[in-house]
Order: sequence, then C-alpha cells, then structure tokens
Amino acid sequence: MSPERRLNPKPGEIFEFTKREQLNYRVSDARFRAFIDDEQTRVHSVQADSNIYGEFLFVTVSRTVSDQTASVSFLGLGYHDYRERWFTEEWVWYENHPASSVLRQTLDKDEAKALIQKRRDQIHPYVTDAQQSARAKLFETIADFTDDDAAYSELGDLGEFADWLPDDFD
Repeated sequence: MSPERRLNPKPGEIFEFTKREQLNYRVSDARFRAFIDDEQTRVHSVQADSNIYGEFLFVTVSRTVSDQTASVSFLGLGYHDYRERWFTEEWVWYENHPASSVLRQTLDKDEAKALIQKRRDQIHPYVTDAQQSARAKLFETIADFTDDDAAYSELGDLGEFADWLPDDFD
C-alpha cells in the first residue's frame, strides 16, 4: 500500500505539521488559531478539563484529505503544575482514535472560537511569568527530551536520591 493511501494516516501528514511540530508535539498559538480558521478543519469539542499535570482547554479537531481522516486534540490555555508555568503561547497536540465518539459531533467555528476566547479571558487575571523552581526546570528539561509522562516517572524514580538538587527542589 502506498504511503498516500495508509489505512490510518498520521496526523502530521493530514494536518501538515512541520517537522518541529511533529517532533515536539507542540504548535504555537498563532499556528493553533490558523488550524481552527482553516476551512479543512472541523472542530468537534472545546472543553476545559484536567489531567495529572493541570487544568487546560482541550480542543478536538479533525481533517479529511482524500477520504482519509485524522483527528487530534490540542491542550493549552492552562497551568502546568509540574512545569510551573502557563501554556498560553503554545498548544500540545496528541492523536485521537479515528472512531472516537467525540468525532460524531461538530461545533460551529464561531462557537468554538467564542469558547476558546472565553477560556483566554477566564485565565487572563492569573497568568504570570513566575519563576520556575529547580524541580520544575528539571521536569521541563526531562520532558522536552522525552515526554511529560516519562519526566513524571523519572522524577519519581529520583526520590530520596535527589539530595544533590538545590534546596527548593521539593
């Protein structure tokens, strides 16, 4: 089967993510907005929710090219507890299963943009450029080399062996 007709196309191909966006699983806020504005993009869900890293806005979108559909969710506009910083200028993306029930619904683009703006307005009073602790800097470094889940595990594995870290590590 040719790469053009894969049964499960990679989101990077359908969404035309750059190599850096594919490698880092991140897009800038401007690029995220361009995806939402693009006529090929369908918005399925815009919802504030939380995971073990913090509370974020999750935006699920899809695109279909040549009868092949890819779906991704973006998360942003939230505070990452372990990185100790706000995600307002970047969005993390991850692939969704193409048979997800979320994909059965579609939001009007204007409604989706209004929900995204509402979240921006909601968090605006809290967004700061606070200094990260040594632990948060270490987490971010490890996460940037691996991913957040791996960084979380690695920091947990350090446990009491981390006495070489600065006092503000905990």
